[in-house]
Amino acid sequence: MNKRVKEFLFWSGALAIVFIFCKNKPFWIGILWIFAWSAFLGLINRLVRGWNGKKKNPKKSTDPRFNTPRKVLRTSLNYQISNFLFIFNPFLLVESLLQIAGSFLEKSFGRPVLNAEQYKQKANYILPVMGEWRVVNGGITKQTSHSWGIPTQRFAYDLVKFGQNGCSFDCDGRKLEDYFCFDTPILAPANGIVVATRDGIHDAPFVGTFWMDCLTRNIGGNSVLIKHADGEYCLLAHLKRGSVKVKVGESVKQGQEIGRCGHSGNSTEPHLHFQFQNGKSFYFSSGLPVKFSGFWQRDGEQKNFVEVDYISKNTFVATGE
Repeated sequence: MNKRVKEFLFWSGALAIVFIFCKNKPFWIGILWIFAWSAFLGLINRLVRGWNGKKKNPKKSTDPRFNTPRKVLRTSLNYQISNFLFIFNPFLLVESLLQIAGSFLEKSFGRPVLNAEQYKQKANYILPVMGEWRVVNGGITKQTSHSWGIPTQRFAYDLVKFGQNGCSFDCDGRKLEDYFCFDTPILAPANGIVVATRDGIHDAPFVGTFWMDCLTRNIGGNSVLIKHADGEYCLLAHLKRGSVKVKVGESVKQGQEIGRCGHSGNSTEPHLHFQFQNGKSFYFSSGLPVKFSGFWQRDGEQKNFVEVDYISKNTFVATGE
């Protein structure tokens, strides 16, 4: 579904809900219907994208989670329904409202970085992983962005490890240990000071079904926030429960292990989510685009060593080779 079409349908539906269908209803009823409408559009969007992708590339998917129309429909339903149920979790509802507030404040009073080339980073960064990983989400443009409309996640990335089987997991993907990235070391991308940590949140159940943990206490799950320079912080999220190895106030060195890759928080499968931002707040900071040093990049069969550059989705990146 075209992004503009999706936005038009969302806002026209939301206005109809507020001013027509829920005009004389309590405020919270309108909010519930807006979230439900958003979830419905998300489901339709995923189905349309899946259908268009099938027409363009009729080759059968090698991922056993999506190799039949029934499985595609089931995983899409699981994702959208669990996403909708988030609004009944007071922790996640508050976080969602804070993100909306952060977006509004940035548009009204902020001075966000929107052009990556105009930002001059203050530290030299390496990728926070070892070995080869696929960038499944994220980039420096609006088209490749993880979440352009969410200030802190504008230049965020999601990384996943793939195996020789062309999938991110072995066997049927129904156990955390099936995933190649689960329990692998996550590293500090540069020297810095740990300013916040979170641990103790369980890794999401029902892995491999795209049913997200709507009972989790935090969107980012277990995480570590490092200050690398004035106005330059890095958040590493969805870490494995009990794996965080650093404490607030501790100095870390570039390449030091700070935790292990997990599946905690708002996560569809084990992966690393990381982002650079200009402040400590997950809700009221703005994302920062940074370049990484000394890594290999593979796009298809072509593999090149990169001295310093940005990374972008749908490519493979590797370190330590």
